[in-house]
Amino acid sequence: MSVTTIDRTLAASLLPARSPRGNKGTFGRVLLVCGSRTMVGCCVLAAEGALRSGAGLVTIAFPDVLTGALTSRLTETLFLPLPTGADGGFSEAALPALLKASDAADVTAAGCGIGRGAGAQAVTGALLAHGKKPLLLDADALNCLSERMFLLDETARPILLTPHPGEMARLCGTTAAQIEADRVAAATDFCNRHNATLLLKGHETIVAQNDDLRVNTTGNSGLAKGGSGDLLTGLIAGLAAQTGDWFSAASLGAYLHGLAADLTAAELGAYAMLPTDCASRLGQAFLTLEGNAD
Repeated sequence: MSVTTIDRTLAASLLPARSPRGNKGTFGRVLLVCGSRTMVGCCVLAAEGALRSGAGLVTIAFPDVLTGALTSRLTETLFLPLPTGADGGFSEAALPALLKASDAADVTAAGCGIGRGAGAQAVTGALLAHGKKPLLLDADALNCLSERMFLLDETARPILLTPHPGEMARLCGTTAAQIEADRVAAATDFCNRHNATLLLKGHETIVAQNDDLRVNTTGNSGLAKGGSGDLLTGLIAGLAAQTGDWFSAASLGAYLHGLAADLTAAELGAYAMLPTDCASRLGQAFLTLEGNAD
């Protein structure tokens, strides 16, 4: 097993090339599948992360009950409102349009705030079963997956999973305490058993793929707030739309996300900082790396 530290030098080397002749299509198309009646902010934060990643086009697919709330808060995304189910999440009637949009995107990221009802289960299963383009599963999509792990092993898509310890425990059929007791072993064992790249959140976030494992060096306790993971999901998805590589995108995304948090904590402190504050400092984080890129 190869273990590498994600430091500034490595992160700078992973920055996607940015051609001066590029256009919106050049820099990738991202589809974010997120939200439910009680989970609006996750959509905004995931969109912020993807928009600030450098991706060319970001589409957000969401239950249409959220249309007014999202169109009043987001200006740079494309909107794909889809039928809402009785529980306030996606209806199964959303699947045809959702899968068509996923086919058109370079990368799809699903799960933030979608709930665990029948619609969320259908969305997660359909995305895994349909298509061959990269798919990121986070949050509620991971909880849906944990009940049908065979879908992970049968999918034709390159998969990135981004669990926190509790979600990781559900995926592995164990406890969060056991995951935290040996995070490296948990990540390595999971990648050896399943066809996926893994980002295990927490202090010194781990990114694992096959026998390669990277440990992040940025971030602080101010990230331990709801919404931080949604921002990370969007950021990584946007980076992957440009690189086509989950391992690189997850490694770079973890570093930039943590660096933005460190910049925020230096100014506002870990107690009061918010994920929206971190989003606004992603540009500064990118500039820090660009100064070290070859």
